[in-house]
Amino acid sequence: MTKLGILAAATLTAATLTAASLTPHAFGAAVQAKPHTEPDPARATLVGWSALPTQTYVPGSAPSGHWTAGNTAVPAPYPGQPVQGFSATHALADGSFLVMSDNGFGAKANSADFELAVHRVRPDVETGATAYDGLAFRLSDPERHIPWTTWRDGGCGATATLPAGYTCPEPDRVLTGWDFDPESMQVARDGTFWFGEEFGPYLLHTKARGELLEAPIPTPGVMSPSNPTLGSATPNLANSKGYEGMAIAPNGRVLHPMLEGATAEDQAAVLVADLRIYTVVDGAFEEDFLRYRMESPAHALGDFIMINSRQALVIERDNLQGATAVFKRIYLVDLSDADRDGYVEKTLLVDLMDVRNPDRLGGLGETFTFPFFTIEDVEIIDARTIAVMNDNNFPATGGRGPDVPDVNEYLEIRLDQPLKVHPRLLPRG
Repeated sequence: MTKLGILAAATLTAATLTAASLTPHAFGAAVQAKPHTEPDPARATLVGWSALPTQTYVPGSAPSGHWTAGNTAVPAPYPGQPVQGFSATHALADGSFLVMSDNGFGAKANSADFELAVHRVRPDVETGATAYDGLAFRLSDPERHIPWTTWRDGGCGATATLPAGYTCPEPDRVLTGWDFDPESMQVARDGTFWFGEEFGPYLLHTKARGELLEAPIPTPGVMSPSNPTLGSATPNLANSKGYEGMAIAPNGRVLHPMLEGATAEDQAAVLVADLRIYTVVDGAFEEDFLRYRMESPAHALGDFIMINSRQALVIERDNLQGATAVFKRIYLVDLSDADRDGYVEKTLLVDLMDVRNPDRLGGLGETFTFPFFTIEDVEIIDARTIAVMNDNNFPATGGRGPDVPDVNEYLEIRLDQPLKVHPRLLPRG
């Protein structure tokens, strides 16, 4: 068990933590916080593997990638909307998954023609092929909750120079990677969706078909350089360091969005490896937050999900890939903060660079490694099995070879012992 850090000035008081950590208001019904024995990561076993081909496009969709250039693995522009790398997932009871693509091609400037979307995929571990089951929905703002200009409603028309072959679409309030960079997704009890994104960073609340229900919800006291309302203010969070992970409590009302990077204030306080975990109840941020300390300030968050009212899973990773990748891990995290130091506790659950593979799945040896640059999806299948997927950063190469276009791989990993999963967090419709 790794104990994390000392109490920092911005962490929670004991009284606040008691209320936030132990009451149903914050985390739902009480459950046992820790397993009876420590999990053994050396006994995690790969029991299922499949892959979605790199060039999987939404049928009949608009071309994309007009602002990308220089990639020879998959020359741009692309014939449609890539189903792309997955930055969030939600398991369904029938064995399929909702998967959320991020902002497109890595930045606001090159992703204006990438339509923000949630898709449905169906991994088949018997054949090793993941099937694309179609577009679930696109994110949109038909009721004009966004108070600033969006790409497909004024932004494109105001741009002086457009790339060859691209013309501005008709205004339709569909949102693109120029508008937001969604990196996390949760489904509420009422069927609405919450998205955590990085440009603000904001929380986005949508109907079941992706239409915004309200204006983007800003993070109190935190702004990135890409925030559309920044103006003359000074950003205090680096680009692409917003809500990479966002957990939801079993009660379906409480969100825990987690930053991927340290804020400027935390860096100044020499808390460079600390990531903030906020509590949001019915769309309102609470004042205080918990902290997760990474093993290195060079690491990044991959994903963050609750497994019960107190425990969560966190993917922590390095920023390397292929032969240079070293650190890709999943931790079991306890948010109850029993010692009141403001930090969560973490226990190594799975080392994704050292997974038992007795059946040699994925065409690899008896030790399976998952050396992708960005591993951004973890989900519960049952108490003993988790699913893990990578974001392939289409059209990137390097995970399985320097010149090999990355695919979206799906893993099913059997754990050494069962997790204490709340029934409401198991796959459902």
